[in-house]
Amino acid sequence: MVYIIISIVFLFILAFVFYTGIKTAIYVRRITKEEDKPPAFTPPSPKKVIRNRFKSSLFETAITCLEKEVEKDYALKSIIEKLPLFLKADSWSFLITPPDGKWRFLFWSKNLDFLPLEELASEIQISGEHIKKVLDTKKILFMKDTKTNTLWNQKHSLSKSWLGIPIIVKNEIIGVLNVDWFKQAKISEFEKELINYFLEDVDRILKSIFSLNELFLNSKVDILTRVYSRKALEEYISQHKSDSSKKADIFLDFDNFKKINDNFGHTVGDQALKILTKRIQNSIKSNDLIFRYGGDEFVIIINEITENNSIDIIIQRIKSTVKTPITFNDILIISSISVGYCLVPEEAPDIEKAIEIADKRMYLEKEIH
Repeated sequence: MVYIIISIVFLFILAFVFYTGIKTAIYVRRITKEEDKPPAFTPPSPKKVIRNRFKSSLFETAITCLEKEVEKDYALKSIIEKLPLFLKADSWSFLITPPDGKWRFLFWSKNLDFLPLEELASEIQISGEHIKKVLDTKKILFMKDTKTNTLWNQKHSLSKSWLGIPIIVKNEIIGVLNVDWFKQAKISEFEKELINYFLEDVDRILKSIFSLNELFLNSKVDILTRVYSRKALEEYISQHKSDSSKKADIFLDFDNFKKINDNFGHTVGDQALKILTKRIQNSIKSNDLIFRYGGDEFVIIINEITENNSIDIIIQRIKSTVKTPITFNDILIISSISVGYCLVPEEAPDIEKAIEIADKRMYLEKEIH
């Protein structure tokens, strides 16, 4: 009888160890490259092994990005997308959520290119209770069935299950990672624990390697184009109300830019906007200022204007550089802009009034186009 009991206990222990080893191997194989996949094994501490492998994968990605000197937003994308891939999600997106600014999707999986993401971000900022819940609690939020959850109000969404993950740097949320499944999914307690480990490691990477906290929490710099933001423009206006020096305000808007996003996807549209903004920046002097006013609208403040002809020359130079075609991944993009300008103090007493006048003149030109 004793031998039978010992045998049963031994078999139970053996089954448990075997099950633990197999489960660990399955999770480890998800986060490694094809050529690095290990055989099934039985480690002494499954959670510790998986977390260390995940952490190692994240740091390898970070170091590779540094070595290749990739742009910081691309580096962040390379790190963040590892989690949705690990969770075998059908789609994912990263929503920037500044507390005093406009929300926007910074990057997303390719199968979301067809969506009007800029409009969707604006809608979510107003009525996205699921995102606001994540922001308020600073905790992950999982919905097994979005259709029955009262926080979910995205009527045309394909998502059956959704996971919201706050990306936090120095205790400040820079955005929410949306993970979507097109059929009902289940997140185990083990996976939730791994997600929290992931958040700790991402926080450490962003602070110690990329210093991305300054990039994303600094609302004076536009995250996509790397020029000054609208908030920076508002500060500039408030600080220069009594400035009587001669300046020119240029208000420009890209013509039919939405077609680029519709035809080629938002990823291509974002890259085109970054290239065109850089061209415009190279067309003005280093002491002139360029601000992203919103979407594809920009405000440029030109200093030391002496006569009308000089502003005409600057505008023609900007238009010319924008018209130069862009080739991106075998895609040919041709763009143009509508421009309005106003001189200070000849036509307006200050920059704020000048922007208003330049904006109206820009729309008059756009109507002609």
